[in-house]
Amino acid sequence: MRPLVVAATVFAVLAAGASAAQGPRWTWRSLHRPLHVPRLEPGSACPVSSPTKVDLGEEGVRLLPGGGPAYPVLDKEATLSFWYPPTPGQQDFYGTGWSGNKVLWWVRWAYHGPVLIRGRQLDGPHLLRFEVGRPVPPKEMRIQPGPGWGQWKGVRDRPSYTRIEAPGCYGYQIDGLGFSRVIVFRAVQVPPPPTQ
Repeated sequence: MRPLVVAATVFAVLAAGASAAQGPRWTWRSLHRPLHVPRLEPGSACPVSSPTKVDLGEEGVRLLPGGGPAYPVLDKEATLSFWYPPTPGQQDFYGTGWSGNKVLWWVRWAYHGPVLIRGRQLDGPHLLRFEVGRPVPPKEMRIQPGPGWGQWKGVRDRPSYTRIEAPGCYGYQIDGLGFSRVIVFRAVQVPPPPTQ
């Protein structure tokens, strides 16, 4: 009877160890590394991130800023255009004091892990915010782990909003399993379209 008890105990310990090994070895909290977005003197040239060719399958090959594995889709020359103050037509922004614009994120096919995105202004005191939220939008955005889409060669996408209060030079910090990178872009205030 005793060998059976020992064998059952060994099996239970091995099964628990295997289960723990298969579970995630990260948490969102573990991805909260210190921000290492550089600082610039006000009025300095904004050192926007160089583009990288990214194959998106049926979407084609695009030049996207940064070294990956996550990339934001911005305007030409890594620019985010925005109106300020937010207009009543911008229902997700109006009344918050935070403007911004839509930003689609792509995550390379070879990386299936999580991505934590935060950021701030390089040449001033402002933070980046994300998505919708009242009175203040969230200060981080998360891209959940998982595989991508076949027609996009395994690349994942994540629609989002990037929220800002002022023009300037900004940096996204992207943190994931085994990497922490900064993508630098310009935020440019443009006039709203004429009302009809």
